[in-house]
Amino acid sequence: MSAPDSLNHVRRLHRRTGLVQVKDKHNAPSTEKSATKAKLIITPLDSYRREAFASYPSGGGDMSIESVDEYISIYRKEELCLKITPDVDHPVVSVVFPMSMQDPDLFKCVLMAAQSLHDWRRDPFHVNRSHEMLKLHNEAILSVRKRLSAPEAHLDDGVLVAITHLMVADSCRRDLLSLKAHLKGARQIISLRGGLSNSPAHLAVKAIVNMMEFYIALGQYLQISPDDPTSIPARQIEFVQHPFPPDICRDVAKLPVGLAEVALTGHLSVQCIKLLAEVASWVPLVDGATTSAEQAANSRDRYCRLFAEPRECSRNAIMLLLDLRRSGLPPGLEHVICLGLAIAVRHVSGENRTNIFDTASLAALTKGARAIDSPSVADSEVLIWISFLVSWRTYSAKPIPRADKLLDYVLESFPASRTWKKVSMICRKFWWFERFQSEWEECWRRAVTRQQQRSLSESSSHAVRSREALFAASLPSPASGRIHSNVDEVE
Repeated sequence: MSAPDSLNHVRRLHRRTGLVQVKDKHNAPSTEKSATKAKLIITPLDSYRREAFASYPSGGGDMSIESVDEYISIYRKEELCLKITPDVDHPVVSVVFPMSMQDPDLFKCVLMAAQSLHDWRRDPFHVNRSHEMLKLHNEAILSVRKRLSAPEAHLDDGVLVAITHLMVADSCRRDLLSLKAHLKGARQIISLRGGLSNSPAHLAVKAIVNMMEFYIALGQYLQISPDDPTSIPARQIEFVQHPFPPDICRDVAKLPVGLAEVALTGHLSVQCIKLLAEVASWVPLVDGATTSAEQAANSRDRYCRLFAEPRECSRNAIMLLLDLRRSGLPPGLEHVICLGLAIAVRHVSGENRTNIFDTASLAALTKGARAIDSPSVADSEVLIWISFLVSWRTYSAKPIPRADKLLDYVLESFPASRTWKKVSMICRKFWWFERFQSEWEECWRRAVTRQQQRSLSESSSHAVRSREALFAASLPSPASGRIHSNVDEVE
């Protein structure tokens, strides 16, 4: 498809959205700047922030300004990966939002995204949108259509940024059809450009697009939404036997010892091995928080990579799970690895909520772990590491019973998991971070405490049942009582 044809396709998508024409003379912007009246929390814009808002009339009143404040605050608290919270250096706050503030068209789109997120947090199942929300939606769609009509619009970074804002709004409104349509348009534009670079803006766009694809694929894998190969294309699963090709050998060489041992068995697909090699490429960035001058100079690039690459890996992991299901392969170790990594990267954590996906994801992970019959030593070590990692990550926000059940199952099934010394030795064969050692040990101790309490409860219940059985046996039976009474009557 040529560039003009693809752009025309994206334009037609927006014409079919059915823009609602909102006419309300009473809500026209007043001469007095509403932004100067709003009670605003501290944001990265600080002192010049009010003047910036005054330069771009929101069209949605004070409520839109409050929603933008909340939008910034949410991303400031969001983890990129493994408890890395960059605060004001979050790519959405430091890269995407400033771009949107400097462009009136993009600002309309970010207002729509912020207001949609604001409404969703207060009423996740809200269907009837307010008058102000409809107006913001119309203005955002019109601004995107305006940019798409420009020559060589596919080379405009602002078009991609605007579409990512629309996708955020679609996901908040649970409008899956619009989300898939905007995702298709973003993919076509990226394809016309020949891909995206590693600039901060492009990495931020990649991260948001990958996140949307992740949730669409996860919903299909967990059967929350129907399987749709048009939105998540199917790929052929490939396995290789020894001797491995040179490219597979290079990928295996990048893996930690524990995963390399499993890969060398030949039970993992080529796609899974390459996925693990991708994880190995960004894991060193997690330990990159040093005070060196080089790290300080490259902090923005590091945060942008940690925003994009883990989300890309989690998206690829769920897509691989879909391909495994479509190929008719039964649940196995590969399912546990992919789903465990996806949960570890995208998990329930404060503002970074996944709602309906959490319980279903953990249930699928536990089912996959229990489905592995007679695991080898290498397989059992992977199960110990994955269950331990998932339990620790989910506990970061609040204890989740299903995550505890997975680790409890591992403690009961594998004796090597019952001492911290052996567990730490196993985990060091995978990706290990010294700064999390105390948290990991505490996570293991909680699991051991649960197991001990459960054993005591079961033993006490067994003792009570035994005493009740003995007491019941010592009582005369009704039949013997009737026999004695009959004898007395005869006498």
